[in-house]
Formats: sequence, C-alpha cells, structure tokens
Amino acid sequence: MDFLERAELLISQQRFEMADEQLDKLLAEAPDHALAIAYKALIKLNTKEPKKALSFAQNALALEPESDFALYIIAMAFMEMHEMKKAEEAIVRAKAMQPYFADYYGIHSNIKLIKRDYREAAEIARQGLQINPENMICRNVLSTAQLKMGDKEASFETIEKALERDPENAMTHANYGWGQLERGSHKKALEHFKEALAKDPEDEFARAGMLEALKAKFWLYRVFLKYYFWLSNLKPSVQWVFIIGYVFLQRVIRTVSRSSPELATILVPISYLLLLFVVLTWIIHPVFNFFMSLNRYARYLLTDEAKNSAIVVGVAFTLFAVSVVGWLITQSDGFATGAIVCFTLILPYGKIWESSKKWTQVVVAGYSILATVVGALAILESFQGSIGGDYFFGYIIIIVAFTWISNFLPQR
Repeated sequence: MDFLERAELLISQQRFEMADEQLDKLLAEAPDHALAIAYKALIKLNTKEPKKALSFAQNALALEPESDFALYIIAMAFMEMHEMKKAEEAIVRAKAMQPYFADYYGIHSNIKLIKRDYREAAEIARQGLQINPENMICRNVLSTAQLKMGDKEASFETIEKALERDPENAMTHANYGWGQLERGSHKKALEHFKEALAKDPEDEFARAGMLEALKAKFWLYRVFLKYYFWLSNLKPSVQWVFIIGYVFLQRVIRTVSRSSPELATILVPISYLLLLFVVLTWIIHPVFNFFMSLNRYARYLLTDEAKNSAIVVGVAFTLFAVSVVGWLITQSDGFATGAIVCFTLILPYGKIWESSKKWTQVVVAGYSILATVVGALAILESFQGSIGGDYFFGYIIIIVAFTWISNFLPQR
C-alpha cells in the first residue's frame, strides 16, 4: 500500500493527522501531485480550517485544471467562509465537469437554500435525486425547500422517506428536527435532535437545533420562533419592506396622535407595544442563551461565543432587574434610567459574537463600550436631576443608530 492509499484509508477513518503525515511523505517525493494536495485540502476542510483548505484546493486546481474534486473542496471552503457567490461558481464548474455526481447537485441546491432561492433549491435537488434517488443531501435540501415554500405535507413526506431509507443518518434526523421545530412541535424536534447527536456528537446543526428546542419549552420563545421562521423565510428585500413599513407606521401614529389628541390614548400605547415587540425580537435570543447558561445540562450546548454573549447579557439583565426593583421602591428617575439603559444595552451586547468575522466583533464591541459609557453618564445625570438629560438623549440616539448599523454588518 503506497502513501496515497494509506492516506485515503486514514481519511475514511477520520484519522486526519496520520493521513496528513502520509500525504506529506508523498509530496516530499512528488511536490506537484495534484490529488495529494487536494486530499490535504480535504483534511483542512474537515479540521475546520477553510482558508487553508481553499489555498490547497486552488493549488491542486492550478496543477490539474479539470479536477472537479478540487472545485468541490473550493466550493465547500467558500461555504464555510459564508461566501456563497464564489461557492456557487465553483460547484457549477464541478457539475459541468462531472454532471452525473449527485453530491454536487446536493451542494448546489444547499447553496440556493442558504440564499433563500427555495424554488431553485428544490429543482436542483430533484435533478440530483434523478441521478441518485438515495442521495441524502438532495433529499434533505428538497424537504427543507418544500417546507420554506409552505408545502409542509410534501416536506414531511420527503424527509420521512429519507428516514426510511437511512434511519441512521444524523443529517436527516437534524433536518427533521428543524422541520418539527418550525412546525411548532418542539417535543418531537428534541427527540430527533437527540438521535442526531447520538449518531454524530459533533453535529453543530443538531446541537443548535436542540438548544432552540429547549428554549421553545417557554411559550414566549415559541412565539418568537414562529415570528423568526416566518421572517427568515422571506428574502432580504422583502424583510426591508417590513422594516421600512414599521418606521412609516410609527410616523403615521405620531402624526395622527398630534393632530387628534382623542385618538392618542389608543395610538400611543399601540406605538409603545410595537416598539417593545421590535426590541424583544432583538434581545430575546441572547437573553434566553443567558438562561440556558444557568441550566447545568443546556449550557453544554452553547458555543464559546454564545457563552461569552450570555455572560455580558446576563450582567446587563441582572442590572436591569436591580434597577426595576430600585425604581419600584424609590420611584427615582436614576433607577428608571438605569432600567432603560441596562435593558437596551442587551441589543449591542448580544450582537458582539454573532458574526464569525473578527473585525465585526471588534466594531460591535467598541460600539458597546461607547454605549455603556454614555449610558452610565445618563444614569448619573438622572440621579442628580431628572430623566431626559443630554446624555440620556445621546444614549437613545446611539442605540437607535445601532439597530440600523447592525443591518449592514455581516451576521456570520
């Protein structure tokens, strides 16, 4: 057995470090061995090093321009880096070179799914299933696309057939769990996420799903999930219509309230309720992560980033609760300002680790520090005088600005 055969065997056994050693020995003798370099790229992809995987795969492609395997790894690396346009370009080229390999259709359909082109995702997945009816990637993507398009019956029929064909497939169980979660059946979702993690303890898709299903035990979070799934199924352009519509509605309410004081008693509470709903949709995810971090079992489902977020959000939420109690006892404007500031600080705090890009984390962290400083000055100002001073209004401007700025920052 030569170096390449040993490496292939070790990769199939997920013994990546030993496989890498075999490939290095081969490349020491044949530095331009394109397949060996492509296998090194595959190893880097499996060890969560997408940038290195991309570099190796591009080198392999330069040596062998007709390598659909290298293009596949390039597509997967770009997907890990959340660069979907480049990922799609690579997998389309791979499909053109090898049009009868169903996995490539599965990857392409998955990219379309991520881009929320649900009809195209379903069509490409069906093309892959015509090549190989047993392909689990295509079948899972088809099920999700059908669910997102509102055809729940077809979606669950598709995923149930996938489970019949391969009941041990972790990806299928995780996908079925997310489908049940979107359907509102968090108990059934938990069962399938548990099955997925039993079969693949490293499955992040299933781990995230189980965390959401545990949060869904609370009715308030279930309401949020319904809204989240509904909104996430819309294309970004449509989402912006709702955002602009909300701003326009608030302006209309304000104008009508000023011109018709008799309607203000009805419209003003509606305006505040709408504002509270919007704020809750922003903070509910990090707040519930904080509560999950207090659970001795659920805390293990949180990523390191989510744990960090839970700590800072937990501090803000605790100070908010203390401020509310202080205001109830003393009716002090300082405690009222403290409650407003600590509650709204959860907005930037909860976003610090949301993106995987370091520069985004630094920007949001810096913005959070600025908001904290101005907020603290507003609280001190309120203790010395009354609520509504210059620092308080400056703080409100900073928080409102953040809700707009964050829309333009990468989320992954």
